[in-house]
Amino acid sequence: MNNLVGRLCVKLAGRESGRHCIIVDIIDDNSVIIDGNVKRRKCNINHLEFLNKKANIVNGASTEQTIEAMKKIGIEIMTKTKKERAPKAQENKEEKSQKKEEKRIKNEKTKK
Repeated sequence: MNNLVGRLCVKLAGRESGRHCIIVDIIDDNSVIIDGNVKRRKCNINHLEFLNKKANIVNGASTEQTIEAMKKIGIEIMTKTKKERAPKAQENKEEKSQKKEEKRIKNEKTKK
């Protein structure tokens, strides 16, 4: 089982299926910790397809070391990009108070 650390895999199950990952640590006979183009997490080995490539990483390697190893193997790293949000239109306090005053005057006129 110890020869699995550093092994390149493709995740078969879950929302990250189809993404490449590297085995970072072994928990027991059925579970490993994976990292790479997936969120670092515990994974069942039955949900992984092992590839013939192996990265040169130590047991319990950090995410940065894992990403470096994937680049050396030739795997494209997927990076997260933040969505740009439209700026919120903010009215300053004076405009708000003017609108309130106009509404108040309008309501007084309709009551008369």
